[in-house]
Amino acid sequence: MQNNSRRISLILGGFMAVVLIAGSILPLFGNTSSSTTQTVDPTAVPSATFPPPVTDFSGISFDQLYLHPSGLYTIAQPTGWTILNPVTQSDVAQVGMNNGENLSVIDAYIQKPLTPVADAQAISDTLTRDVLAQTWTRYNRWEETNRRIEDNRLLIDFSIVFNRQDYVARQVSWADNEYIYSVRVVVPSNGIDLLRFLLDTLPATLKPVPGMDSAPFSWQAYYDPFANHILRHPQTWLSQDVAPGRTASIIGAQGETLRVEYSDLSGALDETAASSYVTSVVPNATILSVAPITRGDASGFSVAYAATNVDGEPFSGDALLLSAGDGKLHTANLRFPGSQIDLNALPAAPEAAPEVTPSEATPEAAVTDPNAIYRDYATIMETFNVIAPIPLSADNLPPTLTPLPTLPPTATPTATNTPEPTATSTSTNTPEPTATSTDTPVPTATNTNTPVPTATNTAVPPTATSTNTSVPPTATELPATATPNS
Repeated sequence: MQNNSRRISLILGGFMAVVLIAGSILPLFGNTSSSTTQTVDPTAVPSATFPPPVTDFSGISFDQLYLHPSGLYTIAQPTGWTILNPVTQSDVAQVGMNNGENLSVIDAYIQKPLTPVADAQAISDTLTRDVLAQTWTRYNRWEETNRRIEDNRLLIDFSIVFNRQDYVARQVSWADNEYIYSVRVVVPSNGIDLLRFLLDTLPATLKPVPGMDSAPFSWQAYYDPFANHILRHPQTWLSQDVAPGRTASIIGAQGETLRVEYSDLSGALDETAASSYVTSVVPNATILSVAPITRGDASGFSVAYAATNVDGEPFSGDALLLSAGDGKLHTANLRFPGSQIDLNALPAAPEAAPEVTPSEATPEAAVTDPNAIYRDYATIMETFNVIAPIPLSADNLPPTLTPLPTLPPTATPTATNTPEPTATSTSTNTPEPTATSTDTPVPTATNTNTPVPTATNTAVPPTATSTNTSVPPTATELPATATPNS
């Protein structure tokens, strides 16, 4: 009996052990089975596709020119390309153009190197990979694919990737012993024919404006497309009431005033006539000197004078009068603080002090030029010139002033003969509204000396969207060394 009881106990214990073990192990197999899921492939990110390449170039004209705000050069603005953020620095003047339909970018600039560049090989030596890399910083990837010299011009080809799209570019650079000129075109990889078409014409249209290189690169220009006269002045000077064919007023940072205008020329322009003009516009002027001048095909006189304002404070001035055979008298009249300053007879600038190490430098060693500001004034007047008409594009023309509205005359009231008192009639004089033209000042350029074109405002090709279309090109942010013009 006891053996039977013991056998039953062992059987029940073994059964319970099996149940406990199964309860612990079986859920593990169940969880593994239920946690298995199907792997889903990631959705492919769509890439933008280029439009069909342009094959008909008959609608692209190079007849209209773009005048850089510095006044240093002009270049053709092809039909369909818009101007992007021109840049003016102490040694680089650049402009970009975009075409939203053809998804192409044109970049052009002139540069004043630290040392003269004699030929295309010298340009090639300066355009190292590190230098070129700075002009492609906003692109995903770039590679130089070819470099060669043809007709003393440097040609560099590039392969570019931007937002998973392939582009090609070519840069053409040349020199004239003073400046380096460059034109670069970026197009979609299927637009090589467009690139060649543009570069067959554009480089020849990049031309300096005569007589404008005597002033610093960072200065800007005033140009009247009706009168065809031009001059350059510091960027800190502000233009006021500027419109084609109208008198322009430019105000300097130290209270200088520069008035530029033109009128019909009556009689010969000689020394007497030039002096008489000055005394007619500044009645209390004392003529200091009259010097004959020549500006290309134009000639005339520079009249230096001294006078006082209504408060009796002295000021000096210089009036430059030019005749270019167009029957017009072109004048630029500069007034500036200072007593008896003759811009026609400034003393020679002091020679620069020899270079010394910082430890040898002393305050007395510094060479100062007390006439430096007056030399800037003389440089402004030196750039005043009458040039051949520039066929500007519509978006490169300065604003036109709105003419003043004409009010009808007010009738004069008359009294009637009646025994009653005559009522007094009154007339209200409504002032005429005055049209104004606002010329937004241009930011001051950053004076950064760069011996290579690292400060160009290289425009970036189109940005791809999630749909299978391309977005028109947009300009990149400027590199740190560049300062845009408004």
